[in-house]
Amino acid sequence: MPSDRLETLTELFKGLKFRRQMVGGLSEADVWRKLEEVQNEYRRLYQQQTAVYEARLTERDERIHQLEAQLSALGSGKDL
Repeated sequence: MPSDRLETLTELFKGLKFRRQMVGGLSEADVWRKLEEVQNEYRRLYQQQTAVYEARLTERDERIHQLEAQLSALGSGKDL
């Protein structure tokens, strides 16, 4: 999955085109707009990854709780 996200960013960077001006090279406003697009994409991908990690942590915590309950039941002599 992480490589998919890197590919998304790679494609974004490959597709960036800047407006040129006759004097001064690149349009500063255009550069700032493009940087904002890149920042938004990074933020979106970061939020996706955070959601994935939080889901994994929740699953882990639930599994730990199940195993603790099983251990407790074994300690008290109850059947599982």
